[in-house]
Amino acid sequence: MDHFLSKKRLELGPWQALERGIARLLEHGGFKDVKIVGGSGDLGADVVAVKGKKRWLVQSKYRRNVGAISKKAVQEAFKAMQVYEADTCITATNQYFSDDAKKYNSDKRKLGFDSRLWDKEQLLKFASDREYISLSYREPRPYQHEAIKAIQEEINIGGKRGLLTLATGLGKTLISSTIIAGFLEDNPSANILVLAHMRDLVKQLDLACWSQFDKNITTHIWTDNEKPAFINGVLFATWQSIFNALQKGDISPKQFDLIIVDECHHAASENYSYLLRELNSSFLLGVTATPWRSDKNSLRPLFGEPLFSMSVVEGMAKGYLAEVDYEMLVDDIDWEEISFLSEKGYSIRDLNQRLYLPERDSSMVEQIVSEISKTNHPRVLVFCRSIRHAEKLLSYFRSFDIVTSILHSNLSRTERFKALTNFRIGKIAVLISIEMLNEGIDVPEVNIVCFARVTHSRRIFLQQLGRGLRITNDKDKVKVLDFVADIRRVAEGIDMNLEASKLREEENLFYKNGQIIKFSSEVKPFFKQYLSDMADISNLDENSRLEYPI
Repeated sequence: MDHFLSKKRLELGPWQALERGIARLLEHGGFKDVKIVGGSGDLGADVVAVKGKKRWLVQSKYRRNVGAISKKAVQEAFKAMQVYEADTCITATNQYFSDDAKKYNSDKRKLGFDSRLWDKEQLLKFASDREYISLSYREPRPYQHEAIKAIQEEINIGGKRGLLTLATGLGKTLISSTIIAGFLEDNPSANILVLAHMRDLVKQLDLACWSQFDKNITTHIWTDNEKPAFINGVLFATWQSIFNALQKGDISPKQFDLIIVDECHHAASENYSYLLRELNSSFLLGVTATPWRSDKNSLRPLFGEPLFSMSVVEGMAKGYLAEVDYEMLVDDIDWEEISFLSEKGYSIRDLNQRLYLPERDSSMVEQIVSEISKTNHPRVLVFCRSIRHAEKLLSYFRSFDIVTSILHSNLSRTERFKALTNFRIGKIAVLISIEMLNEGIDVPEVNIVCFARVTHSRRIFLQQLGRGLRITNDKDKVKVLDFVADIRRVAEGIDMNLEASKLREEENLFYKNGQIIKFSSEVKPFFKQYLSDMADISNLDENSRLEYPI
């Protein structure tokens, strides 16, 4: 059976698939922080990764026609090695290298640089020699086994659909990829489709599944800027691309035996749900961390009842996520002002502008620095609302001689890669992110998370919180400092505590008193009463008007 970097793959491409194959080769071999950075502005780098404390960089050269790769490609890789501050650089190709390329590489090695050449034959050999199971494989935890078993049983009894709701940090992609691997083991010729609503998410899902796939499982991507050269195994795609392909006749109904829909709360839209009905797979699985929708449409007509569910509160209370010392700082809420404004019918936006005293960023940073001083090997992730705000915080942290960096979408790939890898390997202590969730901020070693006046979104809040809740052997808990700037965040905190308190009767809970979130000062009783009378406000938009009880 062919492996994921087979001769067919090397010959047919496309070029993006070669880059991914090389990235998976590293991932399968146990590398960390494997990222594909090729594209405009990549400065000669296509794949970057970390092994131990060393950075590796790969320049990938795909050629459809047989021919030699010249020394220019090796020169590009060597320049990128310096820009990315990599320790090892590799030039890889599906063809072979010219004599001048080999000589240039040899000369660099004689000067002490770790520069390597991987041609077609070496790539095939490396892939063939890899262990059957990835060195990055993660054994599912007990609750993940429970979820996997529930889904597999539904498939085995002839069920047609199911829903998995699992909070960020609890491993929904691990469960999905394990289901896929098991399905292919039972049905080797099956075709599987994994759908998402954005191109970047499609690529992330492909990469995230590699650790659970054996080396004989081939994956492909279909988005608006890439179409697979052939399809067998697992296809990761945007639903829009598959919708168009179905309309053109490029794919047919019943072509896929198993379909998994990630972030399936998007699937209730008219065209998306039409596509799923038309594809009519043998089994349809919806997966989401945030099952609620702003339009109140239910996911059950598409996916049925949840086969397994676990909220972030239950995951925290049962110890499946890192123990958290969560402090929500509400000292600057003017509760008297709430009483005064309760008759005015202000919107949430109006209230937020009036309820909070002026920001004191310097004192906020001082409080974070104080927490850093009490933490062994601090790894601090700070979420803020704008680049301007991040730069202001950066200057404050640096005034305390704390090595700090910023991560935002306006940075080049080089700058983002260096910021993330420096954070992972401990060269910087604080990483400030402007609410970026799609840049691979997945550093389990994070032990302090700070919400520095971020805007409210229940979905984003839970995803950001999940970045610090990964369990590792090197941390016993994570400290969360929430400098709230939205009345809905207070409501969210109260709601999380209420949910945790309902679990008190269960054994082996981390939070016996049901208090996951501690408030820095008392939340006035009338606000709690409002929440109990008016139910959840955390999902309301900024224009919603509240009428507080007198």
